[in-house]
Amino acid sequence: MASARSIVEYLGDHERYRCGYCGSSDTNYSHGMWAHSMTVQDYEDLINRGWRRSGKYCYKPTMKVTCCPHYTIKQDAPSFKMSKSHKKVIKRVNKFLIHGIKKSDKSDKIDSEPSDTHGGENLERLENILPSDLKLKADGVKLKTELEGSSSQINSKGDVTDKGSSEASTSRQANSKEKAMDTEVRQPHQPQPGSGADPSLPPSRKAKDIRRERKLQKLTDKGMDAEAAAAAVQSKKLQRMDSEMKSLEDYLNEPEQAPNVAHKLQTRLILVNPHSNDYRTSFTESHQVFKKYQMSVHKEGESDCSKQNFTEFLANSPLEPMSRDGGPSHGYGSFHQHYILDGKIIAVGVIDILPHCISSVYLYYDPEYSFMSLGTYSALREIAFVRKLQQRTPELRFYYMGYYIHSCPKMRYKGQYFPSYLACPEVYTWVPIDKCRPKLDASRYARLEEDGVEDDNGNIDLDRVLVLYDSEAMPYEVYSFLKPNANDEGEVKEYAMLAGKTCAERMLLFRK
Repeated sequence: MASARSIVEYLGDHERYRCGYCGSSDTNYSHGMWAHSMTVQDYEDLINRGWRRSGKYCYKPTMKVTCCPHYTIKQDAPSFKMSKSHKKVIKRVNKFLIHGIKKSDKSDKIDSEPSDTHGGENLERLENILPSDLKLKADGVKLKTELEGSSSQINSKGDVTDKGSSEASTSRQANSKEKAMDTEVRQPHQPQPGSGADPSLPPSRKAKDIRRERKLQKLTDKGMDAEAAAAAVQSKKLQRMDSEMKSLEDYLNEPEQAPNVAHKLQTRLILVNPHSNDYRTSFTESHQVFKKYQMSVHKEGESDCSKQNFTEFLANSPLEPMSRDGGPSHGYGSFHQHYILDGKIIAVGVIDILPHCISSVYLYYDPEYSFMSLGTYSALREIAFVRKLQQRTPELRFYYMGYYIHSCPKMRYKGQYFPSYLACPEVYTWVPIDKCRPKLDASRYARLEEDGVEDDNGNIDLDRVLVLYDSEAMPYEVYSFLKPNANDEGEVKEYAMLAGKTCAERMLLFRK
């Protein structure tokens, strides 16, 4: 049943389970809840407080005790600045698409991310988590605000708007070889004092000036006169400057500008909740790519990659689709983005389109095309997608890659998408990642915001927390009057603190 409100079931602690990042068998801790249904705004507000979903299960790492703290990271897409490695990845893909060249020379070789994925690359399927069999009355959810036998009235609409914008994981099947970093602070190298420059040696010169002279010398050695050689060097410099000014979209669109291409790559966005016709017709092909990826990259058995597991993990979503004037033409909700090479699906990006962001959930691809660095390439395509949506919907401008895990060196690549921000795990403000790194070098867990700042969304009034009881929505005060022996005040308060005041007074917490 579709609901205008989110309906969630708090499942409490999930503790002492395997960490997919450091490999420890019993050091991972989180809190969880099952989302029977959820609005896109509620999910955005939750991920801004450190939550993240895997299928319909939402979880929030217990930051102070878990072995590898997960910090929510977001990137400001309109301000994105490409690095040299990002440009190399796109050039490598374009070389394959335009000329059919698979292998680049050694000078063009770059390192890829662990398993070359992003977003929720280590999400874990928690198969022992079972939600209640929630059945609502035919006439739907009613809002009950009156205490029976009492004249008191409670205003519990819970329609508090949130000032934040958007993202949230636990750990999934990961590479067991990944080691957690040693968090001991390394002292910078201290050079020995000297007497300064050697007067017997020529004065130091800039490297670029030396390179320019060498190029001029090579050209003159080939018979070119000095004036022509200088003009040629200057032309190369201008070409390089022009290349540096090219946008992300300019690089990505190069194959479309080529007169002839060896391969054609397209992207197709399909709605997965509810399962659309495009999703159903492409299901078998998409599932086969998932199966090959999980068995090859994550070493899963064939039974672990069943159609049912695939559906529960990556196709089922609690997010209710939504459309509004001025929003994206395809609306908000959960989608799969197919990467189609010459008519064949080679990769699928699982994404949530939310009011202020795109949240990357998972990526899987055909291992046969790992030479394309599809993890990095798809992340760049998703950033470009945010930038495109932002032109129509100005408030939608952020790209969420899941969690930044500083204690795992192989997971730090997410911080290379500039500019990026981390959510402070105590007050949930956004802090530029460059300001966070020194604190995270010193300690795995750190408060990222300056002292004195408080969590504006943490002032919980337990009586105003909305619950769903006997198919009726009501504030906790009414529920506790109707069910005085419930003895669940501590659990409800814990849920409200983790979800935040805005969501706690707007979502419905299922009570039996």
